[in-house]
Amino acid sequence: MLLKIFVALVIIVGVVVGVLALELPRDQIVKLIVFRDFFDVSLPILAFGALIKYLCTCSKKACGCVCSCSKKI
Repeated sequence: MLLKIFVALVIIVGVVVGVLALELPRDQIVKLIVFRDFFDVSLPILAFGALIKYLCTCSKKACGCVCSCSKKI
């Protein structure tokens, strides 16, 4: 449920920023550039972290073997 709220919030923010980029005068669009710079820096770092997590975790459904992820501590 929390994930659905987060996804909806991200979509709403994306639409609002897109509409503001179209409607704001040129001198006020400079404020939106801060968001662009933030995502230019943070998205590659988050993508690399997600890739490492994906490669280093084992799904119990996909893994038929007995590996360390299926052991209970």
